[in-house]
Amino acid sequence: MRRRNFLASLAAATAVRSQSQRQPNILILMYDKCRADAIGCYTGAEDRTPNLNALAVSGTRFDHAYTPQALCAPARASMLTGLYPHAHGVTRNVYPGPASNSHTNFPTPVIDPFRDPQFRLWDNVVFHLSNAGYATGCVGKWHLGPTNPGFFDTFKAFNSLLRHWIGEPHRSLYRPDVETDEGIRFIERNADRPWFLYQSYYAPHEPLDPPKEWSSKFNNTPDSDYHATIANLDWNAGRIFDALRRLNLLDNTLVVFTSDHGRTSINRPGRTEQGIALSYEEVARVPLIMRYPSRLPQRKVWRAGVNLAALAPSILDAANVSLTRGLPGQDQTPSLHATSLFRTVSGADTWTDPIIIENIPQAAIDGSYFQERAIRTARHKLILRKFDMSPEFRDGELYDLEADPGESMNIYSKQPRLVATLASQLESWSRQTQDNIGVELARFTLTSQ
Repeated sequence: MRRRNFLASLAAATAVRSQSQRQPNILILMYDKCRADAIGCYTGAEDRTPNLNALAVSGTRFDHAYTPQALCAPARASMLTGLYPHAHGVTRNVYPGPASNSHTNFPTPVIDPFRDPQFRLWDNVVFHLSNAGYATGCVGKWHLGPTNPGFFDTFKAFNSLLRHWIGEPHRSLYRPDVETDEGIRFIERNADRPWFLYQSYYAPHEPLDPPKEWSSKFNNTPDSDYHATIANLDWNAGRIFDALRRLNLLDNTLVVFTSDHGRTSINRPGRTEQGIALSYEEVARVPLIMRYPSRLPQRKVWRAGVNLAALAPSILDAANVSLTRGLPGQDQTPSLHATSLFRTVSGADTWTDPIIIENIPQAAIDGSYFQERAIRTARHKLILRKFDMSPEFRDGELYDLEADPGESMNIYSKQPRLVATLASQLESWSRQTQDNIGVELARFTLTSQ
């Protein structure tokens, strides 16, 4: 072989090997307060959310994904750390200054939760990816402090509560469109290296005021502004997917679409007009779609339950980044509360492990606030509450989700053995994760049956 041909062949082989060895890009698309049934592929409404529907066709859709806590900041902290809220400490929403007096907000300002000793947040996926050489970006709603915690190379984000229009509604730029422009610019700037982008939209959280070109498509439709907002977000998701195709990055990008929690309009115990911070299906169950062709099947619907805390180990797994630390014989590797979803979907689609949900409500029941734990299995859900006022422990709620998917018939008093079985499972999980509230609730339930 001539020297020129040899060098050309060597260069080509090196390029192929470099491309195959490159770590995947990671894109998280996060909507705020988006129910699973608002996404077309979850309901069979193929004319809605066509870009997310296409993502599901080319990837894996998780039919029973649950938030660890149906509140913005706790759910987001769990996604990034792989820990439940009782462990990372962000059990309420954080604000750097005066906010509403909602029971789900910390009562005092939280300037920087990453440097606040009451929280355990530094072991998070972005920190570890940044240290592994990834370009890191955050665009949109962050809700874990007002500033860059230090591990984002690009931080075009805000804590919360910015309105969806940059200026006067319908006479200025729509914030989700602007944030999508920012996300695409981040991808273009870093196209030649591995990157992590947290593309997080505040919409479809209220106040809902979508552009008229989108709201006009949903005239005479229930919750028209809600669905119009989600349609706009789907269009923006399509813009990002188009950019990935144009840059030949799509197939080497782990794409994760989800929401921090849903919402309800049903008059549930502990509900306010915001309709969040509850363990019922329409609030706690969220959409989750993942696409990464080299490791996830296409057109797959995973039926067994999963939790958003599993996203942290899944992302680290995809990037081949280890949390192992400590000197030989002195292992200090953090223990997470979930396993990689790549590992999960490589096994049988059977709902063997229960899903745990934690909550602090926005409204009291009979004048008393409470802490809540729910355990969800393939068929049943048990909800238990520890109240601030006496009596602390009271009968809970039990639902058969096959016979009663709307959770309208509480069968707690009719199924004492089933209640005991579920309480025992909750106790086991709570002891394993050092959740004292879960242990207390489980022990009371077991001794009162």
